[in-house]
Amino acid sequence: MAVSAVPGSGKTFTLTQLAAQLIAEERIDPTRNQQVLVVTYLNASVDNFKARIHDRLAELGLNPERGYDVRTLHSLGLEIVRLVQGGERGNDLIVLDEGQSRRFLTLAVDNWIEAYPMEWASFLPDQTPQAQTRWRTTVEKTAAAFIRTAKNERYAPEAILGQIQTLTQRLKEEPAVDEASVTRLPFLNMLAGIFSGYQAIIKRQGALDFNDLIGQAVDLVVGRPDVADLLRQRWPFVLEDEAQDSVPLQEILLSHLVGEGGNWVRVGDPNQAITSTFTAAHPRYLNAFLDREDVQNRPLPHSGRCAPKILAAANRLVHWACDHHPVPEVRQNAFRRQDILPTPVGDGQQNPPDKESRIVIKVYKHREDEELPNLAHLAHLYTQKRPHQTVAILVPTNDVGHKIAEHLDRLEASYDNLLRGGTREREIATALHALLALLADPLRGRLLHKAYLALYDINHPAATVPDQHIERFEAVLRSVVKAEKLLYPQEGRDDILEALPKGVVQAPDLEHIGRFINFLQNIFPLRLLPIDDLIIALSDEVFAFDDKNVNETDLAIAYQIANVLRSWYDLHPHWRLPELVNELAEIAEGRRHLSVVSSEESGYDPQPGRISLTTQHGAKGLEWDGVFLAGIDGMWIPGTLDAYFLGVDEYLGGDPAAEMTAELKSLMAGDQAHYPHRSATEAAHIEVICERLRLLYVGMTRARRFLQISRSRKTRAYRKEYDAEPSTALGVLYQFVKEIDDRATFA
Repeated sequence: MAVSAVPGSGKTFTLTQLAAQLIAEERIDPTRNQQVLVVTYLNASVDNFKARIHDRLAELGLNPERGYDVRTLHSLGLEIVRLVQGGERGNDLIVLDEGQSRRFLTLAVDNWIEAYPMEWASFLPDQTPQAQTRWRTTVEKTAAAFIRTAKNERYAPEAILGQIQTLTQRLKEEPAVDEASVTRLPFLNMLAGIFSGYQAIIKRQGALDFNDLIGQAVDLVVGRPDVADLLRQRWPFVLEDEAQDSVPLQEILLSHLVGEGGNWVRVGDPNQAITSTFTAAHPRYLNAFLDREDVQNRPLPHSGRCAPKILAAANRLVHWACDHHPVPEVRQNAFRRQDILPTPVGDGQQNPPDKESRIVIKVYKHREDEELPNLAHLAHLYTQKRPHQTVAILVPTNDVGHKIAEHLDRLEASYDNLLRGGTREREIATALHALLALLADPLRGRLLHKAYLALYDINHPAATVPDQHIERFEAVLRSVVKAEKLLYPQEGRDDILEALPKGVVQAPDLEHIGRFINFLQNIFPLRLLPIDDLIIALSDEVFAFDDKNVNETDLAIAYQIANVLRSWYDLHPHWRLPELVNELAEIAEGRRHLSVVSSEESGYDPQPGRISLTTQHGAKGLEWDGVFLAGIDGMWIPGTLDAYFLGVDEYLGGDPAAEMTAELKSLMAGDQAHYPHRSATEAAHIEVICERLRLLYVGMTRARRFLQISRSRKTRAYRKEYDAEPSTALGVLYQFVKEIDDRATFA
């Protein structure tokens, strides 16, 4: 059975009721240890399902502890592998958690950089610490998606590297058809090399990561009929939650676990699939299941969450994308054609009335420096006028969210910042590390230019060299031979010139060096402070250098880092500043991460009178009375395959994870890839457009009563200003709002 459940239709409630009903009707035999198996995505969802089934069985007067088993896919795979291995050997199985996998991936990246330093440097647009951090973050995220996809498709590293070698040789002999793919071949080769190194590391550990674990479970269920029979006896009913996020290995595992003639219920919404560009998941798997002749289709079309006009707007978006989007593959793959229907009269959850609801489409004339502060102001005003309601600002990227957070801070608004630290966390750690490393060892001249670049990249007034001269000035700082002459000058002596080789310094350099050295001399006394006070004081100098330039979001991350280093010092009281600086490098380089938990994982519950600030991705599973959707322009949801894509890597010209997984599939599957008549670049762009349309749909259906969607006419990306063409989808919604409300005004 397939249950296609629209947003707000109650899929968790439905699965809970079904599980309890199967037990109540004695469709399973507890005396034979039979159970209804529920497979879900998050550990938090496991606890939620268990509690709900427990309570429902208690209501029915049944034993609330028997007859059901709720598992994540990870724990299901582990149970299957341990069952077969048995005894002590099964208990000795080492399965990496997410943090361990990430650390081994970081080590694999380190090893690749050490082996190919020139190739690594060739990818960097400049050598600033922050640029290196951003590129490092891009590579690690892309490599993680690349490895997940390869393992789900059962591509071994050796096979990928072999295909790359074959392609490289062929390109030498014949003209290239897809120039973009040729340009990305070095990156593809790097990712394959990192994959090979990562796999070698975990094999040396005698361990499995998540995808290896599921792969082994698949091999056992497919290749061992006795194992499959044993599991089918134990779990005669399998209920799958969030099936739109199913990956190939998950589908293979559950289909063989059930077997022909078995009982498998898949519940999900293909129109809310928003992880396909950075995981191996894709809604095509659930859609194919929904369309099978042997599958009963039981949709849940009614939703009481949103006002009918908001549901109608979401439906209009779906129909336009299916019928009129200019890219044929987007028409076929973005959405499943299914309307969200208001709940009928007498339903327990009635929709908010249209007369109390509103949709606003707002276009700002200038760049986002007009849109973002206005959104912060409007959301803050919403909480003041409607303190009994919940409200959210949903942003396309973390970067946009951090900028809005600054405006909310200036307004002293009450808000919950649900943004993940991600790249910004590492950039802050990188900047602090560069300065602390110099404080720990001020006479190491090579640390001077790194500290300067850290300040330069955040536009600090101590680093004012013009952009066109930064490379030469960096070379000047690298040439310092007597750092003590700069940092500890003697009165009445021209120590700047003595610190550098003759002929290196030009007249304008003296002013820039002097400003930088004055800053360093001012922060040197901070070295005597305890480590947490040192970082807090240094952060105030770096991120709050005057009252008009206080970056509260960066300060909050820096204060988190201070707490982390303090906890390390408490564990190792003999450590001094050099040892603590080395540990901070672990965060800057991605080997350690600050503890930032997603709203889904934490069970976040929006509170009235407080603004929730999160990404469109982070809004999944939540709802608010009012929602402000920011940055919905033609750069976030491009209308064509050759448009500029906001929020992606400039070097690649597209979303890195989508680009490289598409390249991988094209390399390994050729004409059997999902878009056989498209280049890998075009295939990646199709996936990005489809997913971002679904993200817009998810964002719209979070709003109960008020929905504002906005864009700027111009936007800034990677220090370049682009005209932000209106999203075609936004134009469709603009027309819809005009139709339903002749009195509506549009700015």
